[in-house]
Amino acid sequence: MPDLLVSNPDGDLLLSQSLQSRTLLTLGRSDRSTIVIPDDRTSRHHAVLFDHLGVWYLADLGSKAGLETEAGKTTFHRFDSDEAWVRMGPVILWLSNSGPSEPEPTPSPMKLPSEPPFRIAAEFLRENTPPASPTEPLPLLLAGRSDRTKSVRILDFSHVSRALIGSSGHADICIDDPAVSPLHAVIYREEDRWAIADAGSEQGLRANGKRWLRKLLEPGTLLEFGDTTLVPVLPEALFPEENEDSAGVEDIFDQLDLGSAFTDSETESRPNDGESLPSRPRKP
Repeated sequence: MPDLLVSNPDGDLLLSQSLQSRTLLTLGRSDRSTIVIPDDRTSRHHAVLFDHLGVWYLADLGSKAGLETEAGKTTFHRFDSDEAWVRMGPVILWLSNSGPSEPEPTPSPMKLPSEPPFRIAAEFLRENTPPASPTEPLPLLLAGRSDRTKSVRILDFSHVSRALIGSSGHADICIDDPAVSPLHAVIYREEDRWAIADAGSEQGLRANGKRWLRKLLEPGTLLEFGDTTLVPVLPEALFPEENEDSAGVEDIFDQLDLGSAFTDSETESRPNDGESLPSRPRKP
């Protein structure tokens, strides 16, 4: 496994940390970040570091200082060699012993009673999710469907730390849509809440009709991926105690009158907070 190395601009090593696959590290000035960089040039939530098929990526979260490589400013960086470095505020980051990327295995087809609007890795698929206990940390359910079908799928994030969304057959949530990049976005735990970050997508991460680099997830947030929309929903809303004997999830969902949450947003497309996002270099 590779090591993440952090140094100051003079080359003095500040940190060396081993990286484990299928993990996500948060970097920023917040004392609850995985890697804390206590400097005013670092945003509280500056970037996230994660891997996919053996390759590690660093995604900017809309920080003030941004990310910078030999090629200039960027919002997304791929560590494709031990020489691939990125500057984040006052520090330089790179990997050692990164090794070659993993070959993509042939994905196994999922056997489902009906065709879903998207394919889901097995650990996220719950046909009959029980009510979340108040003592369980950070419950998150995503309800999703596409314009091509009215079927609703419920995704349970109770026992995962992050999930990759993209058109790649090896993403955790695979959305087969030309508007979705192979690696499009990543959902992750940020302190005591959930957030989603753009993962170098071509079309950008869109939520509630706007484009974002980072968006906190709240009940009713519209996450738009081509024809497919994902919406965070409260577990107690899907599984109220008085409906314990209900026939199924979709019946309960219909009773919530959340159908409008899956219609196209009427908000005119515009950059986040009225400012244009920085242009994104194409991935190598």
